[in-house]
Amino acid sequence: MLKASVLLLLGVISTSMSVSAQQAGSTSALKDQAARAERALREQDVPGAVKEYRAMIAADPQNSQAWTALGVLLYGSGRSAEAAEALTRALQINPQAPRAELFLSFSQADLQQCETALPVLQRYFGSEPQGKLQRLTGLTLLQCSASSKETATALKVAAQLRESYPGDPDVLYESAELYTRMWNETANELITTHPESYRVHQLAAEVNEAQGNLGQAIRQYRAALGGNPRLPQMHYRIGQLLLRTGDADADERAMEEFRAELAVNPQSATSALAMGEIERHQGKLTEATAEYTQALKLEPGLPEARVGLAQTLLAQHHVEASEDQLRALIAEHPENAQAHYAMMLAYREQGKLPEATTEMATFKRLQQGSADQFQKKLNALLTGASDGVPKPDSSPHP
Repeated sequence: MLKASVLLLLGVISTSMSVSAQQAGSTSALKDQAARAERALREQDVPGAVKEYRAMIAADPQNSQAWTALGVLLYGSGRSAEAAEALTRALQINPQAPRAELFLSFSQADLQQCETALPVLQRYFGSEPQGKLQRLTGLTLLQCSASSKETATALKVAAQLRESYPGDPDVLYESAELYTRMWNETANELITTHPESYRVHQLAAEVNEAQGNLGQAIRQYRAALGGNPRLPQMHYRIGQLLLRTGDADADERAMEEFRAELAVNPQSATSALAMGEIERHQGKLTEATAEYTQALKLEPGLPEARVGLAQTLLAQHHVEASEDQLRALIAEHPENAQAHYAMMLAYREQGKLPEATTEMATFKRLQQGSADQFQKKLNALLTGASDGVPKPDSSPHP
């Protein structure tokens, strides 16, 4: 489970001890011990702070705030069983001890006692103001509800966390964990209850495709079509896989699949686009123009189709029409590297060499940016960090 940061612990404990000092008449000894403990925390000397709180408890075993502070610190140190004991003692002395109940639920979650922890976590997640403590509560609630098969609660909490803390790496990670677990459980149920279903073949095909087993993926997609000949996207995906094989007849066989997809699913803009790409590379420019136009009719503004159409126009020496197409596309999608490359070709065709040089530089910059971003993501996955990319932080964020 996630742990609280030292700063968060300090804030929680300071509040608790302020109440303690007031209730105890602000005795000099208590104030001195609390000050030493807080100073140790500010210096991130957790063992020193634990020592001070134990001394306070030795002097006054009925000090519920000292028990609370000790429990909070033990939880933050990963000593959840000891934390649960200290926080339970605090609540026995004072059932209203500030934060004792919440941090007891955190400790119970760590100890896999989610059935006990869940009601408390749900209550505090709904009542805490947005901030570090609410975030920690929500993440713990998400983990606990997911592990307890409380799927509806987990999904609701994940949605709330993503809305309240957009882009937070821990929220995204825990959400991904939830969705992956649900996918695995649902896929297993599908395979177990309907082993001969066309959906099982479709699932097997997708897994094989992701693993690069092209031949097996094609066979499984065809098996899925055997169970449901009108299943959309199957012919399209087979066609794409055929192109990836690089076989001598791949283009012709893929074209058959794309045509079959359009027969099943006349709204498949991607199939029309794929056909246009094949025909352009084969020099069938009239046919390619028709396919790109059809793709844009089915999905207006499709960038890949607009680039392909512009390239086809350029190949037919309709340079101004190609340039107009690309200029409009770049205005809408300035980061589209292929559009800049095609514009470079259009400028070069017209002898506009400075403009062509600028577009080529832009193309290379965008391409390099994509390559660098991919490499950073790869490094992060392989090593836990990359140049300038920090490891995911399990401590609460503002």
